[in-house]
Amino acid sequence: MMDLSQNPLCRPFDFAGNPRHGILLVHGFTATPGTMLPLGEALARRGYRVKGILLPGHGTTVDDMEHRRWPEWIGAVQEGFDQLSQECERVSVVGLSMGGTLALLLAQTRPVYRAVPICAALRVRNRASRFARLIWPVMRYHTDSHHPSCGEFLAEYNACYDRTPVRSVAELNALIAHTLHGLKTVRCPLLVVRAGKDETVAPESAEIIMNRTASSKKRLLTLPDSPHVCTLGPERERLFREIARFLDAR
Repeated sequence: MMDLSQNPLCRPFDFAGNPRHGILLVHGFTATPGTMLPLGEALARRGYRVKGILLPGHGTTVDDMEHRRWPEWIGAVQEGFDQLSQECERVSVVGLSMGGTLALLLAQTRPVYRAVPICAALRVRNRASRFARLIWPVMRYHTDSHHPSCGEFLAEYNACYDRTPVRSVAELNALIAHTLHGLKTVRCPLLVVRAGKDETVAPESAEIIMNRTASSKKRLLTLPDSPHVCTLGPERERLFREIARFLDAR
């Protein structure tokens, strides 16, 4: 069984910085903090206090993930936010994929200063995933197909499981439903990021965020040449600049 626990790119990271503004980074479903590490390093170079967390059941084994439930994921994000809040005057959150979903849910439960949901999973392309709760008792795992990536993709940072517990997909569905229900209460400034070549999340996820949240300051950024994990893709430097500009704004 694949065990990611010995891979240093699968571990949480923490960068000291100015306590005026802390940034919480949240990775995606079946993924690890490595997908957020280049962004974290870029923000740390700008002087931000940066914390990249590892979600429960991730960065270990699929058997571990199978036994985790979605409240554990949002609980870990809330804990990371609360820890940063003890050190920093204000805290923003940046999340990729399911991490983007968790960022939106965090903004419903904590005083988030700014939020950047990147390819947030509110609608997914795999329509069969909606039946996960019915399927998992008879099909324990789904083997993921790995999409080809261009030479500009930082593949070594994309350490993730080679298969997905179907029961965990049902937990993701529950998380999405819970997040959608409270979107109207999200009022913090938002930078909503959509990848033009996203093979995982449906493009309407970005429109849902733009249309349903109550934030008076929100902007949609589309990266036309980027895959789902756009933090490692060919437009990552542009993404990092746009996120820094958004976080720097007064």
